Amino acid sequence: MATSIDVTSTQGWQTIEAELPENFEELAKKNKVLEVQYGNAKITSASDLLRLILLHAGADLPLRQTVGIMAEAGGPEVSHVTLHKKMRLAAGFLRDLVACLSHSGTDENTPERWAGYEVTVVDASAFCGPGADSTDARVHFQMRLSDLEILHAAMEDRTVGESFKRFEWQPGQLAVGDRGYCNPPGIGHVVAQGADVLVRVNRASLPLFDGRAHKIDLMQLLRGLRGHRPVDRWVCVHDREQDELIEGRLIAFRLPAAEAEKARARVRRELGGKASATDLEAAQYVVLFTTVPASRMPTQMCLALYRLRWQVELAFKRWKSLCHFDRLPNYRDDTIKSWLYAKLLLALLMHRIASGVSSLFPPEPQEETTLALDALENCEHPLARARRRVVAA
Repeated sequence: MATSIDVTSTQGWQTIEAELPENFEELAKKNKVLEVQYGNAKITSASDLLRLILLHAGADLPLRQTVGIMAEAGGPEVSHVTLHKKMRLAAGFLRDLVACLSHSGTDENTPERWAGYEVTVVDASAFCGPGADSTDARVHFQMRLSDLEILHAAMEDRTVGESFKRFEWQPGQLAVGDRGYCNPPGIGHVVAQGADVLVRVNRASLPLFDGRAHKIDLMQLLRGLRGHRPVDRWVCVHDREQDELIEGRLIAFRLPAAEAEKARARVRRELGGKASATDLEAAQYVVLFTTVPASRMPTQMCLALYRLRWQVELAFKRWKSLCHFDRLPNYRDDTIKSWLYAKLLLALLMHRIASGVSSLFPPEPQEETTLALDALENCEHPLARARRRVVAA
């Protein structure tokens, strides 16, 4: 099996084009990405545009080098300025291509699967800008899971932390986030806009209260768990910024012994000598908070959905490793969004070519009875098999 595909060659491009939606030329016309052009050097087809973009993003090449290599190979001859202008306009076109490819997979991520909710995951990832040797920025993502549409992507200083408050929300959406998003102001922001929340509990930032407004001792509650069956109980959160109580559910279960030990080992790696006895004890539990009513999304469905969120987290890690998802061409919001969609498109194409599977987030085997979320970080994901990068020879 070949280890690379040369997009500058006719054969290499045909291999990629065979995996694209049949109407990709029409999608380019719909998004008017070919209309605004000046001078003699013009890109006249979606095929020429995609060859340039995938070479630019897939091989992490500067604009000048990209157009030079493509011209030398007999491809479209354009200036680097033309390609830059197209990158500023291409986000909508690339988004539609990503949506088409992701829709062709399973229905694991559709609203029908998750009680009618539009599942929206949020994450923040460290990136290196042009010429940087280390992390110098953080991109905050809001992504709809069903079609991988990036609803919002913002470049911030690396000191800017994670928060649900960085995004706008709509009724019918379910915001899914990790511990970094678990705090009352962020949860209150989502609920105030009519959406719901499913988040991993952070003991330090989310005080929980019972029906009498008494603070719940979370560790004492967890120590009372028996076996590995999840518990689901009513709790509330106090958003002091809005001075409101937010009703929700606390869902928790104890990890099996082997997976609990892996979780404790990870805590030791992350915290080193700062890991307390309580931190190590808490690592053996999975604890979630959600505002979704139990009548709409039962306990097991909430756990399964959060497990799917870990698949997204793993995919981000693979994208960074295989597609260099964390290398940004510049700091312009419009070109950054096109760059991110180009990387998503590359990830989908690699996965389809290498494994013949359309979905980046395949459903988990149904026979598993425990939902050991922490152990997912050590699981093999099908995208790990897609070691094929779209690069120039």
